[in-house]
Amino acid sequence: MENQYSTIFVVDISQNPDEVDTVSSRIQQLIEDHGGVIKKIDRWGKRRLAYSINKNTHGFYVEIEFSANSRLNIPRILEGEYRLNDRVLRFLSYTITKKELIQRSINSGKAKARKLEQAEKEIEKQPVVEKEAKIPASEEPIQADAPVESENLKKPESSEPEKTSEEVESIEEEKSSEEEKSSEEEKTFDEEKKPEKVEEDESSKEENKNEKIEN
Repeated sequence: MENQYSTIFVVDISQNPDEVDTVSSRIQQLIEDHGGVIKKIDRWGKRRLAYSINKNTHGFYVEIEFSANSRLNIPRILEGEYRLNDRVLRFLSYTITKKELIQRSINSGKAKARKLEQAEKEIEKQPVVEKEAKIPASEEPIQADAPVESENLKKPESSEPEKTSEEVESIEEEKSSEEEKSSEEEKTFDEEKKPEKVEEDESSKEENKNEKIEN
């Protein structure tokens, strides 16, 4: 039958604080070598003893939880190791019952709830800083005082350079000369058409005369 065990030991760190690591590694090795599976290692830290032990008032507490078959009897093996090690001031090994496991889960849930409450209280205590929302350029309101120019009234910007007064005069002279030429051409065209009309009138008069004579 597999059971859950917990072993707690107090290490003397008055001469060398590194003794905690050496003792803890030794206990872990014994548990694993004899078929146990380590579940959790909890270092409680340096604490004051209820009474002095070998003139020591403080010790470093370590708890190791592991699971193992009851036939292996690992707690007794650990007890022998504790008694032989001078650095171990006190020790305790026991079997964790189902009731204790349930109580531990309840306590852990309560501890988490307390932490959440504390965090929420700290958040509420912090001052709230209101940030002004920046309006994007596309949504900025148009000021009433600024004149709004319609697209139709805007003059197209010409890419051509500005002309000098001499160039303007030459252009005007060219335009006037072109107009004179066009007027002269129209006159010549009218004059060419007039004789044709005269000839037509004379031919029509002769025909009329011939008709009268015949009558």
